[in-house]
Amino acid sequence: MNRLSNTVVHEICTNQVVVTLQACVKELVENSLDAKATRIEVRLRDSGAELLEVVDDGCGIAAEDFEKVASRHATSKIRQYNDLSSGDFSTFGFRGEALSAISAMGDLTIATKTKASAASLLCYDRYGKLASTSPIAREVGTTVSVRELFKRLPVRHKEFMRNAKSQVSATLRLIQSYAIAQPQVRFSVIAEKLRGPSAGKATLLCTSGTASDWHQAAAAVLGDAALSKTQKLNISAGPWQVEGLISSPVAGRRSRDAQLFFVNGRPIDAPKRVAKLINDTYHQYNSRAWPLVILSFTAPQGMVDVNVTPDKKQVFLHEEEQLLTELQPALTELLGISEVHGVHSGPSGPVLSHFGIRPSNAGSGDDGQAPNTPEPVRPQSPMVSRETPEKSQFFGEMAMRTLVPDSQSSTSTADDVPQMHVVEMHEGSQDASPERRRGHAADG
Repeated sequence: MNRLSNTVVHEICTNQVVVTLQACVKELVENSLDAKATRIEVRLRDSGAELLEVVDDGCGIAAEDFEKVASRHATSKIRQYNDLSSGDFSTFGFRGEALSAISAMGDLTIATKTKASAASLLCYDRYGKLASTSPIAREVGTTVSVRELFKRLPVRHKEFMRNAKSQVSATLRLIQSYAIAQPQVRFSVIAEKLRGPSAGKATLLCTSGTASDWHQAAAAVLGDAALSKTQKLNISAGPWQVEGLISSPVAGRRSRDAQLFFVNGRPIDAPKRVAKLINDTYHQYNSRAWPLVILSFTAPQGMVDVNVTPDKKQVFLHEEEQLLTELQPALTELLGISEVHGVHSGPSGPVLSHFGIRPSNAGSGDDGQAPNTPEPVRPQSPMVSRETPEKSQFFGEMAMRTLVPDSQSSTSTADDVPQMHVVEMHEGSQDASPERRRGHAADG
């Protein structure tokens, strides 16, 4: 058995940190936000395959950090592991892997300037080692440039080029999330194409950075029309403060493409149990659509575990049970499910188990079922349509059927009986009795 060399370990591990264009942009944007930037510009040349640049007006990189800035596990964010749960921890990054991984994916150069030092252009090799330094003219801030992203990994580069448009779209959605979470920062995304009939520059996203809160930022990013039929949600659940927007049941969407979640200003993947509770509650009223959801969770840093995955998009929430318990009745009241369905279930509304969510402290039952195993979903209210295609077709045919009097042959037509009236049959109609039908047919 041989121990892997540091070079091999570097190649293996860095390939897991930056796997898509979105992941690369995310790491660079978070570095800019940690540098207290108020203006962040993302430039994509040929969908980022030829050149990716992130320009900011942050504090810049000090000269003594030039050698270490792209080294693996070199960071100025934390000193020890307990810093992740301390009240002073407020940065997006802390692992010290981003620039090291990016240098292995493409040609990395950094132009930076601080208030106390001159501007410098830094070039790094594929192992994150500083290769050259030269003077350059620029304002205070940092520009990180990555050329020929994924070129050193043929399979990944081919996949990137094949799905370039979808990766740019995913990157744009990511920047939209940060623009909503950080309304005081001006974001812009510029796409550039040098060759072909569509050569030129196009601005894909631009925010003002002057929004007073994230509600205004969401309207600026998603549009006033998208938020016109939303309702505000604001609750307190122990250490958690939750505020956000959810669309009314009459303004749902066809997919879950507009569900954004933030924890302490950090865009995250939807927490599974929280998202399930929201969507299941919404489907009690509108089973054919998905809600637009923008929720911001705020709590002391010790209540959030962000060190779950390298991209830090999946997090664990402490005291999640209490959060779900307070969130469920608030959603029920907001969407008006009890009143619309004519069910008066008391002030607390349906319990969590109605939505297939079992409290995590319930433990395993006698049947060996693990905690948090979804329970069977209870039958929906009769107010919610559950017609099958066959049933819908049957009633559609019944609604268009022409009724003939008993004295006529079953093959009679309207020409044979000029005075015959057409009666529409609908499910639940009071005119469905034989006597009523004969009365209409014989009328006149």
